[in-house]
Amino acid sequence: MLIRGPELAELAREMRAYPNLPDGSDPRERRPSTLPGRLFVPLVLRHRDRRLRFFSMFATFGTAFDITIAGLAVESFFPADVETTAALQATSASAV
Repeated sequence: MLIRGPELAELAREMRAYPNLPDGSDPRERRPSTLPGRLFVPLVLRHRDRRLRFFSMFATFGTAFDITIAGLAVESFFPADVETTAALQATSASAV
């Protein structure tokens, strides 16, 4: 819930004064492929002449009653950009 008021306006002014913030005038700032680098640190792998970028997520079992399952964490990697998605799709299509 957003509540308008002088405190929120002051916070917005303060945040706009931070150095090196993108202003949206550069078209490269709006490209989807640049967005993942701002949200997380991608895993970058070099494969032949390509750079493959991935982000990962951890899944854990929060209410496990078994001590073995309580310590289990599953890490999954997902493509972080269009180029990596295309490379993975091409690889999986040629493997079939």
